Amino acid sequence: MQESVVVDGSVFEGGGQILRNAVAFSCLLSIPIKIVRIRAGRDKPGLRPQHLTGIRLVRDVCQGGLEADNIGSMSVKFLPKSIQSGKYLADTETAGSIVLLMQAAMPCLLFAPGRCEVVLKGGTNAEMAPQIDYTLMVGSCDSLNNNKLHQM
Repeated sequence: MQESVVVDGSVFEGGGQILRNAVAFSCLLSIPIKIVRIRAGRDKPGLRPQHLTGIRLVRDVCQGGLEADNIGSMSVKFLPKSIQSGKYLADTETAGSIVLLMQAAMPCLLFAPGRCEVVLKGGTNAEMAPQIDYTLMVGSCDSLNNNKLHQM
């Protein structure tokens, strides 16, 4: 098995963006990663529900694996496999931003071999996250690889 690339989740602003980007790139490049010091720059460091939901969504899209994927975890290992078409559900079970879920999963979904349908449950206008209105105006998901986004 290929050795994991270690990503320091505390660099720059030390928030969730490095986590989302790292997992998406890992999925797209089929390179296992270990992210350490997750969100170390935040008042509540570690994985929060919306971060965990986002990386689990990417895991499901590529039928990969996750280790140490718990709320509050300061490190996680992501083991990607191949991107698959299908129907996916991601529910933050909080007001966590669905737009941030999209940021992690959309790059991967674009490379699915067929149609994908994604149902995202969570907040649409959360603090410190892009607003759903802006996101919907930027691009129609129906035009991207025939995938659909359902807002709930």
